[in-house]
Amino acid sequence: MKLLKLLLIFLLAGLFACQQSDMQRYTALLRKERESSKVVNDIYFGISLGMTSKDFYAYCWDMNRKGMFKDGPGNTCVMYQLDKKELKYPGFMTFYPEFKDGTIYSLWTKFEYSGWMPWNKQLSSDSLLPDVIRLYEKWYPAGNRFMKIENHEKGNAWVKVDGNRRILIRKYDDMDVKVDYVDTRREKAQKALKK
Repeated sequence: MKLLKLLLIFLLAGLFACQQSDMQRYTALLRKERESSKVVNDIYFGISLGMTSKDFYAYCWDMNRKGMFKDGPGNTCVMYQLDKKELKYPGFMTFYPEFKDGTIYSLWTKFEYSGWMPWNKQLSSDSLLPDVIRLYEKWYPAGNRFMKIENHEKGNAWVKVDGNRRILIRKYDDMDVKVDYVDTRREKAQKALKK
């Protein structure tokens, strides 16, 4: 019994050390990228950090007219239907930026499989998360790789920092995977990880 307790203590200590090293690696990368003069504003589909609200709305209106974007649920966000090659099952993404001083400084994105139902586990966010990570590795091959940050309380996250742009991917709930973009020059470094 004592041996089992001792083994459990070492196992927990090892897990805690791994968690700290993930955060240490992330913090070091964030510091290095902030200190560099590299500016990376690209998000996707022609949307970027620093884009004015006027340009964002005009661009989305134009993309809506072309049939590329749709109004999201409740008319509170933008929806993009993903094609069959992007995810394992048919799905869509919704997104909307946050503006500071009239320009985009962050943007949230949620991914969902179209046929999700609580009893359909193959279309849950547990299945969707690796799909979204693979998609993002294709969309953002340049620069630093996505790094996994283990968090036993809030769930694991995958983060990529290139210059001023941070991308954070994590499971949001049973249905959605959420991706947050932020300009790290304009927001505190740890805010997205503490939500």
